[in-house]
Order: sequence, then structure tokens, then C-alpha cells
Amino acid sequence: MEEFLSKVSEILEVDVKTPDFKFRDIAEWDSMKGFSLIVLIEQDYGKEMSVEQFLACETVGDLAKFAGV
Repeated sequence: MEEFLSKVSEILEVDVKTPDFKFRDIAEWDSMKGFSLIVLIEQDYGKEMSVEQFLACETVGDLAKFAGV
């Protein structure tokens, strides 16, 4: 989980310390960050994620669960 949080922190450009972090609540949120999170899950964790599946995720923990972390 620590590695996943670190990678998400890099994409979001904020320090994500817990899985309950709501990533869409950051001031710098935009669709490119969302796309980057989808690419992270697909490339680093081998899980294909649709936009609908991504939109259903509210927290970093939701993303981690989808990725199998």
C-alpha cells in the first residue's frame, strides 16, 4: 500500500498518507490527473479500468482495492 500511496502522491502532487484520502477534493484536481491514475492502475498493476469504474471510486483506497493492492 505504501508504494501505491507514493505513486498516487506523485501524480496528484500532494502527500497522500492514508487510503481514505478523497483524491477529487484537492484544489489541483483535473481530468489529466484522473487519466494518469487510470494509466497507473493499468500499467503498474495490470488492471484495465473503465471511466465508469474510475468514477465509482471516491478514495485512494477504492483505487487501491481495484488495483489489487
